[in-house]
Amino acid sequence: MLLPNAESAPAPWLDGALACFAADNDALVERTQSVLDAIIGEPERHARMLNTLSLLEHMGSHKIMATQRSAGIDQATLKHVAEEAQHAYFMKRQAEKTARRALEYKADDLLAPSSARMYFQRLEGATVRTLGPKRSARAAYLYMSLIVEFRALWFYGLYQRALKRARHALSLKRVLGEEQAHLADMAERLEAGRELDAARAAQVLAAERRLYSRLLGALERSVA
Repeated sequence: MLLPNAESAPAPWLDGALACFAADNDALVERTQSVLDAIIGEPERHARMLNTLSLLEHMGSHKIMATQRSAGIDQATLKHVAEEAQHAYFMKRQAEKTARRALEYKADDLLAPSSARMYFQRLEGATVRTLGPKRSARAAYLYMSLIVEFRALWFYGLYQRALKRARHALSLKRVLGEEQAHLADMAERLEAGRELDAARAAQVLAAERRLYSRLLGALERSVA
């Protein structure tokens, strides 16, 4: 995947990167739509998927809190962690509303739990390896968040359309708006700190696509 050079054209980098991301993931759209349609059509399974999304959002918020602990933590980072925690709460609330019972982050209440956890952990590993040993904690956080937001915006967009097809009352518009703002914020902060490297971003995005494809395969097997 090729991304525009961040130094020569900093302002349009994100637009170009999003276009590249959409093109590179085009082959995964139909598979994702199909699995979402199958999951939404079965309330108990849908509840487990929502609970899995809650787990991933919770893992993301916890990771930010665990790594961004310096005295210089800024408002943008605190706002980010608060909104990720809010997304975890929102998904959990919707999951339990759909299941009509309390749910935990345990295998029986999740969908493809091992693959979901592995996706997040391996993506973090790929990001750290790509940035190299001289990375700062701030850069690692911003890159990891940037890559995750690419997928979140893409996936939640497809999910929202699947909900609309099913005439489901659940709306993800607020979540989508906040994820879009997070993505723009991560790109802007990396650019402002002169830490945005288009080649590295492309490398991690390619790794993320492989990991998402594995997770998607696990979700497909769960509904087969």
